[in-house]
Amino acid sequence: MSSPFRNQTNQRYTKQLFHDMQQTMTIEDRLIKPMFTLHHDQPGLINFRKVYVALGDPTGYKVSQEYLEDYSHWELLMKSPWFREAKEVWDRELDAKLSSEGLTAIRAFADGIEDVPPALQLQASKYLADKQYRKVLKEAPARGRPSKEEVTGELKKAVADTADIASDLARIRSVK
Repeated sequence: MSSPFRNQTNQRYTKQLFHDMQQTMTIEDRLIKPMFTLHHDQPGLINFRKVYVALGDPTGYKVSQEYLEDYSHWELLMKSPWFREAKEVWDRELDAKLSSEGLTAIRAFADGIEDVPPALQLQASKYLADKQYRKVLKEAPARGRPSKEEVTGELKKAVADTADIASDLARIRSVK
């Protein structure tokens, strides 16, 4: 029994699976009809970017289970520079999607749509009011261990935030 993901010598296809990459190959090397495109819709082909983003799994596990032979095939694709470059584009879109979904949930908490304790509503409202989501999106990549002063400063901020939340919660409870 032959697999659509392997050739006659049981080697896995990589470039041959993607229409975009087959266009860069010689006609003799185009051994199979492609199944996927990397970025754009093509009639009769699966847009890999769309399914990757729709599944919402940056590890690639879900897409490998649903559209490839198995996870080891995903790992083989990840060794290819052209695939890693495409995945970087998909990851940026997936990050935007996940951030948007997170903000929608936070907005629901803040508006009291979801059944959450008042303390969470308050935290969600503060998060939105302070535009903390913008700070998270603009953060620079990790640069290593923070200095002692930074750790101390963050600890003091966390203690102050906890005290503020506790006093707000006490005030809300006393109003009832």
